Amino acid sequence: MATRALPLAAFMILGAGLTACGDGDAVDEQADNAVIEARPSVDPARVIEGVVHAPDGVDLAGARAFACLTPQETCLQDAQADVTVKDGVGRYRIIVPVAGDYHVMIWKDADGDEAAEPGDVQAFANNMEPVASGQMLSPMTAFLRQDGEMTTNLGGAPMGAAAELAESARTVRTLNLAGRWSQSSSGSELVWGPEIKIQPAISTSGFGTDLGGTFGPGSQTNTTIVYSYKPMQVSRRMTLTVQSDGRFHWVAEQERRQGNCRSVRQEKFGRIAEDGDRVTFVVADARQSCGGGRAEAMDAKPETFSLSRSGGALRLSGDKGVDWTFRPAA
Repeated sequence: MATRALPLAAFMILGAGLTACGDGDAVDEQADNAVIEARPSVDPARVIEGVVHAPDGVDLAGARAFACLTPQETCLQDAQADVTVKDGVGRYRIIVPVAGDYHVMIWKDADGDEAAEPGDVQAFANNMEPVASGQMLSPMTAFLRQDGEMTTNLGGAPMGAAAELAESARTVRTLNLAGRWSQSSSGSELVWGPEIKIQPAISTSGFGTDLGGTFGPGSQTNTTIVYSYKPMQVSRRMTLTVQSDGRFHWVAEQERRQGNCRSVRQEKFGRIAEDGDRVTFVVADARQSCGGGRAEAMDAKPETFSLSRSGGALRLSGDKGVDWTFRPAA
């Protein structure tokens, strides 16, 4: 496919009217571990790369990756690269002209008219928020553009610069964590979730004391939603894939006996880091779906555990009663 400049107007149209939603497809682990061919030396601070999956039944062949130096409205400088597709997984590596913050997107112009129209395949990194160059981005799944309001996939979050990933790779080697690990358990766990509580209302006459459950203006009680950890029976199955370059992909499937959402799937992407005698999973991208529904973004927070080894298994233990044993996956 011949290289062509992306018109500024097209970039602005592509990025307009986005809402955050997505389907959170899992990474093709085998493809994600594929050997990358030797490339000419380039300043790592000028490289943005990542993985993109096509919607079901759609071919990514012919897609290109674009980066636009902020601000998006003026696109001070831009760069583009072909998306290479292997085993249904697209990979992009954009070499930008200068280090800086860029808006990144994938675009397959289905009819070749250089206009963003229904039928085109698109993906917007980091919900179209800028990302610093020099980053590896978390996997994202493209969507097929339809009439009406546009949507964007989850993913494309920055997972770390070259120096951070190099340190993560050293940690993985030191701790011998590379590989695919699995875990399963059933028991009581502390689960973070909402609860409606009745509490006294503050008024000119002082604190209310009647907690009988009358609400509204003038009532002595109010309701409030409080988030807290609660014990809950949970059956859990997890797969943790740690790559030799320091990145991880963690999938957890839970069956709960209580709450509005009984079947929960979570995916987390990020990099490994050492924290003294413990290991930290620096989560850059987290997603959750309920009952097989559409995945939604979760807060991405670092998670730190004590790590111990016994035979071929590894054990992660931490706060809130966490005590998980992972074994090499078949």
